[in-house]
Amino acid sequence: MGSNTLSIIFRTCLKPERLAKAELRLGSIPISQIVERCLRSLVASVNLALELEANLIINFTVLDDRSDPGFVRMYESMTSHLRCNHRIVQTSIPGQGESLHEQFSIAAEGEGLYYFCEDDYLHNVRAIFEMHKFYNQIYESSSHHCLIFPQEHEELYSRSYHPCYLILSPYRHWRSASNATHVFMTHSSVVRGFWNFFEPTKHVGTGAKRRQGSERRTTNRILEHLPGFAPIPGLAGHLQAEHLLPPFFDWRAIWEANAADEWDVKRAPIDEAD
Repeated sequence: MGSNTLSIIFRTCLKPERLAKAELRLGSIPISQIVERCLRSLVASVNLALELEANLIINFTVLDDRSDPGFVRMYESMTSHLRCNHRIVQTSIPGQGESLHEQFSIAAEGEGLYYFCEDDYLHNVRAIFEMHKFYNQIYESSSHHCLIFPQEHEELYSRSYHPCYLILSPYRHWRSASNATHVFMTHSSVVRGFWNFFEPTKHVGTGAKRRQGSERRTTNRILEHLPGFAPIPGLAGHLQAEHLLPPFFDWRAIWEANAADEWDVKRAPIDEAD
């Protein structure tokens, strides 16, 4: 059977070095505002999943790489609305690769499903519910674990690859994926069983060795052994650049729904798939 225990690791970093770059996304949006709304959208998605699945148990961890105290207070305020166990943990060692490696290490020592999420992914309110349901659908029909991605990778629309499969869930289609990012859902046994593909992620952002930690050289290699799937339309969007967003993903509507004065964590808006 599939797993009804899901651990979510939200990996973030809003420390001076990152903020000093005055990084703007999607034209003119500061990275700090993007992280705030992305976390808001994920909290709402978690709460809806718990409402729709009575037997689902979720544990939520903010894995923070030394964000400024004001942003840590923001994390605390938002996660206080979660209807599940939650905590904020500072990374053991600073650095992008070290943070990435640490989240996978946590999963290798744990049990159940894990969703590894970066802080600039904006989630449809149904994302966690549908990702979890589809993971269990695949496992219960095949007795095999897999990788579930919240959005399709841009390369799926710029390169052809075969074979490509479409699978229907009760809510939407899912497309097989051979290329993705480090944001995905899988089982802890997958992390342990393929640890040699996770170990090099510590090199992300470390200069000369950074390519050794790339998705293509690490977690994408799991897709040579296990299936991976992405939803159509996407259930989340990477707010890094316009071209990284999946087709038919109305990120602006989700963005506005997660503004501070619009946000209703108790009953976030449900789209037409409900």
